Amino acid sequence: MRRQKRDDRYQKLIAHWEPFSPLAEGYRTLKLNLAFSAQGQKLQTILVSSPGASEGKTVTAANLSLMLAKDQRKTVLIDCDLRNPRIHFTFELPNLYGVSSYLNGMCPFSAIVQESGVPYLSIVTAGPLPQSPAELLGTPRLPELLEQLRNHFDVVVVDSPPLIVSDAMLLAGKTDGCVLVVDASKTKRDAAVRAVDQLKTAGANLLGVVLNNKKLGKRESYYGYGYRE
Repeated sequence: MRRQKRDDRYQKLIAHWEPFSPLAEGYRTLKLNLAFSAQGQKLQTILVSSPGASEGKTVTAANLSLMLAKDQRKTVLIDCDLRNPRIHFTFELPNLYGVSSYLNGMCPFSAIVQESGVPYLSIVTAGPLPQSPAELLGTPRLPELLEQLRNHFDVVVVDSPPLIVSDAMLLAGKTDGCVLVVDASKTKRDAAVRAVDQLKTAGANLLGVVLNNKKLGKRESYYGYGYRE
């Protein structure tokens, strides 16, 4: 990956460019807390979602994936937000083939896995936008895709659509655990509680909540991401 310090893509991948920065330390803490939350459970597929749009789920999924790859674990980040995909922009990758291409039967599994430029981290972009994302994610080929990823990688991180659309519910019950990213500066408490209830209804294993844009007091830690069970 090219280092463009003045570009916001540099900031979005802070765990790669500045791994010892205060913000990167927050992602490292998230990784450790997820391992602790697993408590012996199998935690190979991790879904990252949010109550609404623009709460930081994609940035969190990307940096969590980078932190997992730093442990020399074969990690893949898959963009299942087929309405507003951002992973290919974040990693500056082509999006000709991806999740939608595989689910539509347009290409084999081998055609959608790309190298990220970071050791141990691969990327599956969303692919061309489908007319009906929820219908496409509801096909039997989605479990097949997840199984293929499990067979080829140690950890699968899924960037999910926000929970305001039904797509996320289809994905949530098919992963081993979920992380909910909440923008503390704009998300109403009721919306966050409703999102938690939605995940439980879908049979998801909620591992924790990342508080994005949380205002920190003097006695609190200095990085911008908090983790709460």
